[in-house]
Order: sequence, then C-alpha cells, then structure tokens
Amino acid sequence: MVIKHIFFDIGGVLLEIDHVRSLQYWSDCTDLSIDVIKDHFPYEVHEQYEIGEITDNEFFQAVKDGFPQPNCLKEDDFWQGWNKLIVAETETVKLLPLLKQSYNVYLLSNTNPRHIKHEVDKRFSFQKNVDMAFYSFDLGCRKPDEAIYLKALELTGAKPKESLLIDDIIINIDTARSLRMETIHYKGHSNLLLELNKLNLMD
Repeated sequence: MVIKHIFFDIGGVLLEIDHVRSLQYWSDCTDLSIDVIKDHFPYEVHEQYEIGEITDNEFFQAVKDGFPQPNCLKEDDFWQGWNKLIVAETETVKLLPLLKQSYNVYLLSNTNPRHIKHEVDKRFSFQKNVDMAFYSFDLGCRKPDEAIYLKALELTGAKPKESLLIDDIIINIDTARSLRMETIHYKGHSNLLLELNKLNLMD
C-alpha cells in the first residue's frame, strides 16, 4: 500500500465544533429551552441544506416553522447562532502544510454555504494548505453516501487503495473502508499522530 492522497474531514477534525453554543444562542433569542429546540430541529431539512437542495432562506424558514409556534426567531439571530457552532482550529491543522510536501491533501466535508463562506473562509486559513476542497453542498451528496467519495476520487484522479480518509464519524469511515480506501478514525490529535506513524506517513 502506497498512500498518495489524504482526505481530511473538517468538523471535529480540523475545527472544534460545539452544537450547544448554537442551541444556547437560539434559546436565549426565543425563550425556548435547549431540549425543545433539539426536539423540533428539522434534521432532514438540514441534510437537504447540506447537499444544496434548498437555499439559505428556505433552511432558516424550515427551522423557524419547525419550532413551537408562535416563536420570535429572527433570520439574523438564526445565522448568528448557526455560526457559533464553529469554535476554533484544532492542533491538527498544523499537519496540513507538512503532509502537503509529500502527498496530495484534500478536504472532504459535509457542510453548508453559510459555514464555509461566512465562517471558514473569513476566520481560518487552513484551506490554503490543501490542494482541493470537496463540500457536500457543491457535490450534491454527503457522507456516508458512497457517491461523495466516488466523486471526490474521480475529480482528483485518485485510486481508493492509494487514498486515506481521516474522519471523526465511524459511519463515514465504514463507507470509505467498503470502497477499499485506507482510513483513520480521528480520536484526537495525539492519536492521529500515532496512526499516521503506523502507516509510515510521518517522518
């Protein structure tokens, strides 16, 4: 096995994510409890948003309509809370320029236009240290659907057996393995270093 291509997930791997920050902000804005917000959040609509099937406004409206009525959730407040989910870069970001010296490095992420354009692109610079970025909302499919892996492999010209996926969600790892990709289940920066060393990918 010779790895030539490394695909990084973003949330939970390169960026620290905290859903409670979003829930708390919306709770403060609406006087609804966090538990009520979690119970009424339209998760299926969120998946539609992540594959580019609905617009920003349609997503907001679906969330507002899903909460108990009447509620006073304003669109500006919704997006403020939505972006609070992204906290900071993880230490793993420092590996990108190092790995890029020897491998093709890519991003492969379930995400949405707001988080990329309003948060990631404005607040962080790790995207400059990858060769290409593959986002679910651009490709029209999301992990763990096989289609997003196959599209990313096709667009990079990468063979599965020469490709490594680093992801924090085991179901995403399982699909990659079924396609004969090498995988590392991300459990933190220190553990990642150990796994990369096992694969002889770090000097």
